[in-house]
Amino acid sequence: MQYVPLRSKYKIGTRQSELALVQTESVIEQLHKFYPNIEYEVIKIKTIGDKNLLDPLANIGDKGLFTKELEVELDRNNIDFVVHSLKDVPSTVLPPNMVIGAILERADPRDAVVIAPWHKKTSLSELPHGSVIGTSSTRRIAQLKLNYPQFTYKNIRGNMNTRWEKLNNRELGYDAMIAAVAGLQRLKWNDRISEIIEPDRLLYAIGQGALGIECRHNDIDTIRMLSVLNHEPTVIRCIAERAFLRRIGGGCSIPNAVRTTYIEKELVMDGMLLNLDGSRFVKDHVENLDLTIPITTTKHVPTFFVPHSDDELLLADDEMQAADRRNLKRKRTESDIDSVLVPPPAQQPPSPPLSTTSSTATTSAASTGTETVSLLRHYAHVCGVNINETILENAELCGTNLAVKLMQLGADSILEEIQQSSVIIPTP
Repeated sequence: MQYVPLRSKYKIGTRQSELALVQTESVIEQLHKFYPNIEYEVIKIKTIGDKNLLDPLANIGDKGLFTKELEVELDRNNIDFVVHSLKDVPSTVLPPNMVIGAILERADPRDAVVIAPWHKKTSLSELPHGSVIGTSSTRRIAQLKLNYPQFTYKNIRGNMNTRWEKLNNRELGYDAMIAAVAGLQRLKWNDRISEIIEPDRLLYAIGQGALGIECRHNDIDTIRMLSVLNHEPTVIRCIAERAFLRRIGGGCSIPNAVRTTYIEKELVMDGMLLNLDGSRFVKDHVENLDLTIPITTTKHVPTFFVPHSDDELLLADDEMQAADRRNLKRKRTESDIDSVLVPPPAQQPPSPPLSTTSSTATTSAASTGTETVSLLRHYAHVCGVNINETILENAELCGTNLAVKLMQLGADSILEEIQQSSVIIPTP
């Protein structure tokens, strides 16, 4: 039975760029298929990453450049959820009272080359030696320097429209720029793509190509409403990627990259960490992992499950909702929904020991009979409602274990080198 939302209207937070608005409208379009009578109001919010268009992202700071202001409004209950490009959502510093409530089907996660129109070239390799390539991503710069050392790489900031204008301004000196295929396609700029770079030469960012919807962790109504948008293979891949990033550490200033596939319950994942100029890197992979079988792991690998405390959300069927720490079961009505929701914890409790078995459904006796209650847990800050918990847990462990393999290969020394660097990217 499909869930019936408690509210007739939801407020959606989004950045102000054309791409952000296109992505938000696509989410609304999907929601209308399931909830045709619900109204959605779009609230445009400018983030620090939108306000500062001069400095390279890595020089501004790592944390929440395109999410913080949106999360402030979400925390103040001024909006109900936020539509993000998932690659912009930090894996390490999501506020403790926020979760990714849904992840939609992933678009093409690869990167594309957009060559300036006065060049009669169709690929990077055809551009002359010394050409200037615009990108603000340390991930792209490090890998491109490794594979295309003949070029110069220069910061190019702004939304997609602004970057396109800069590329077309010959006085600024850009010969090409690198952008996500998904963003170009969502703007219907397919004809501007000169070349798509395969992951063998340029691994992509964590979550790239996917849209993630962030909401308050205790807003059970919104989480259940959004769960219809979850695309299982994308959720599983992104949980593995986010777990990898959280364990390896990093943000805009750390060149880390991944590639994942998930076919017939089997996950294949590549992970990479580079120094800023691409001269040093570590890379490894996990493959042919059947996520339906519990994975063993070493005891020092942390888990990112939300502990069994205030952060547990107990969801019953469409007629029941159980929530507080005393496991009090109450009939859900619109008038008492606020008292059913669990308040956010004062501080994040320590992570529990790793478990290689999934949580099973909790059964409680009610006056009308036995009610089955599903325990909603967070995997790398992602809610995987209606997806097998063993698979979600194993996906998280895969990403974590891959990061540990890179640490054993020398990632620590690369991270130390990056942290000691005084200049990340020169500002033009």
